[in-house]
Amino acid sequence: MDGSEESLRRGLRDLAEETDAATAPVNTVNTEYTVNTVIGRGRRIRHLRRSLAAGAATLAIAGGSVLGVQGQGADPGPPTAPSPSEPVATPSYPYEGKYRPQPPSGPDDPLDTGPRAPVENTRYRYDLSAACDLRYAVFGGRVWERADDGSAVTVRWASDRMPGYMSWTDGHKDRAEPDTAVFETDSPGLTGVRFRPLAGPAPECLGQEPARRYRDEPAATLGPERPERGVRYPYDMTKECDLRYAVFAGRLWQAESDGRSQTIIDWANDLPLAAFMTLKSDRTAVLEWPSGSLETPRTTTYRPVEARGDDCL
Repeated sequence: MDGSEESLRRGLRDLAEETDAATAPVNTVNTEYTVNTVIGRGRRIRHLRRSLAAGAATLAIAGGSVLGVQGQGADPGPPTAPSPSEPVATPSYPYEGKYRPQPPSGPDDPLDTGPRAPVENTRYRYDLSAACDLRYAVFGGRVWERADDGSAVTVRWASDRMPGYMSWTDGHKDRAEPDTAVFETDSPGLTGVRFRPLAGPAPECLGQEPARRYRDEPAATLGPERPERGVRYPYDMTKECDLRYAVFAGRLWQAESDGRSQTIIDWANDLPLAAFMTLKSDRTAVLEWPSGSLETPRTTTYRPVEARGDDCL
């Protein structure tokens, strides 16, 4: 054991003894002695606590590679996977769409997997497991592997899962092989991870995953309660008002122009439209949404409003 660890242990013992002494009965006959004794004990305890805090910080920096602590000027390394133990804020404005935003799984819940037969181009709540370290995923009754062979994205795992969203696209329909699945999160440091169907046998790491659960509801995500400016967040636009209104950053927004006049949207079903929303300023948000056969997504600019008008009943 090195000197710093021994000093830290000795300090902890001294702090425990001083704390026990501070709570022990004192002389109540001599008032001056009582006050001076309590003040003196308090000062010694505060001094010990400051010393222990400095020692603990020194040990944490020395063991930063294990604890995940980065020194000043050090390479921040790969992003940390979002932890399901951290509460995720959802928009506070009353949601009017048919599908309500689905919360992420908790640390003791089974892993979210989406439905057994997911609808194409629809986002579902999904948890990537740390067991396979972003390399493989089970979604829609198939096993998928990273399209980039696992070389483009690495993360530091904060728990046994990474909560996010999964969707898939039929490669045959788009005349591109193969089918594609995309995993997305609300974390600014982690962009979408693309998967392709696995041709060979399922990897052994999938057998080490926690239990999974299947849900048919779409994610219907409206982005975080407090989005960062300039960050492009997954956003599922409700179809009730044809893009005229949006709920984002905990408030209601109205399109600068009627979204229906920009192009004809193919509402193939009543599921939310998988799009992206970016907060440009306190009073400007921009929605990117798919536009049929066009390769470049269309955009709609929104401004905050207090309530919906009579154009969306």
